[in-house]
Amino acid sequence: MRVLSQRRLGGLFSLRAGRLGEVVRPRPMLQLALGVALGISLTEWLALPVAPLVGLSLLGLILALSMPQWAWLAVGLALGAVRYDLWRSPPVQTPPPTATLRAIGTLEPTRNGYRLLCAFEAPKRFTYTLIYFRPNVQNLPDYGDVFRMEASWRRPPRIGSFDWGKYLERRRVYHIATVFSERQFQILESGAGRWQRFFSRARSSLRETLRAHLSPDSAALMEGMLVGATGDFPPELREAFHESGTGHLLATSGLHVAIMLHLVYFLLRWTPTPFAGRVGLVIVAAWCYALLAGLRPSIVRAATMASCALCAPLVGREADSLNALGFAGALWLLIAPHAIFEVSSQYSFCAVLFILLFYSRLERRLKTLSFRAERGISAIFRRMLDKFLIPLLSVSLCAQAGVSLVQLYHFGYLSLLSPVANLLAVPMAYPTLALGFWFWASQGVGVALVEWFCAWQKWVALTFNGDWVPALREVSLPVWAVIGFYACVLLFAPEPPQGEAEER
Repeated sequence: MRVLSQRRLGGLFSLRAGRLGEVVRPRPMLQLALGVALGISLTEWLALPVAPLVGLSLLGLILALSMPQWAWLAVGLALGAVRYDLWRSPPVQTPPPTATLRAIGTLEPTRNGYRLLCAFEAPKRFTYTLIYFRPNVQNLPDYGDVFRMEASWRRPPRIGSFDWGKYLERRRVYHIATVFSERQFQILESGAGRWQRFFSRARSSLRETLRAHLSPDSAALMEGMLVGATGDFPPELREAFHESGTGHLLATSGLHVAIMLHLVYFLLRWTPTPFAGRVGLVIVAAWCYALLAGLRPSIVRAATMASCALCAPLVGREADSLNALGFAGALWLLIAPHAIFEVSSQYSFCAVLFILLFYSRLERRLKTLSFRAERGISAIFRRMLDKFLIPLLSVSLCAQAGVSLVQLYHFGYLSLLSPVANLLAVPMAYPTLALGFWFWASQGVGVALVEWFCAWQKWVALTFNGDWVPALREVSLPVWAVIGFYACVLLFAPEPPQGEAEER
């Protein structure tokens, strides 16, 4: 440690005496999120001689008493262990052929019909089930409906190398069933009056508008960019987006929330609404958009961070993006502890963490390099480079570095040209989303323009998904290497400079 503390590591990392963990130590919410994640992971992976609830709680208490600077980390460790131990439940017996269910999710399209997440009402179970409806079935139940169903229950199968059964078990889904005819179910109680159904109807309206006026691929792509890709998204196109590095455009995240809030705030500027009222309406808009997109982890994180940042001036505090990220992470993991094992959650938090840590330094270094090479560069191109290309490249490189090991661990593939693909795709995302919401509100005005923007995004994804793209392929990483990498980043990363970049 003495050797490390007496030298500075070049580049984006620096370490001085007493600086180990300087990013984490002063931020209670970031410590809390890391502790909750650690508690959940240890409870899942370790076979402890005593109950995880007791063992990890004692460990957290010992850490809190022995290292006061890391007290919130210890509290999070205990909370994560307790929450995940209460969340988990052992596999249950097969439900009876006739059961009463309550829909607790909204109806989602799939390639072969629809699916609906339900809870057992009778017999009462503390687990959930996925019900699949064939496309010929009419009068489908939706959120809040209680219905009696006759079904042949089965366990979720393994799909190729993906353990779908384990994925669903972490969500407390142990059985699935398929409905082939309306005679198999009877709605006993309608949930039509619930406010959640408003967002379900809104999403259905969006889907119907897009499907009625656009080509199938363009409609699926526009729906994916507006509210997140659904289960019936073309698999070849989805794979092209993910392998090109632009798959985040199909998963509603901070980029989408930022664009939405910019649009809302721009409209409010032309009204006499006071500042506090505008902030309140923007926060409401962020959460309405999150509900419309299905409360996915990435958009919940973005909406939570946006709410914290917007509320800070109202209470006389300075916004701290890393603390807001920690608060969002801890909140979501306590609500849905299984999310820590899902790729979308890992992508979202790792990408934003690296943007917040390294964006400012990387942008400054790239601008320094461009300044040294300014000879022969026109003034117009120089301004475009400094104001547009370098910030966008910096965000793309930071996000790519943040998700690189996660992607290699889960998929064994990492495109080395994804920053270039994002330079071409992300700038078009703003007008694409703005035009998409206008297209929905106007019920189909501007078809040719929407088709052109969709064609551009498809061209970028398909072009940078080719065999010619240099990439790391078939790389197998042990889980300890991935966890160790991110732990080292949090321990050795320097404090971001004042005026750190917010997520774009």
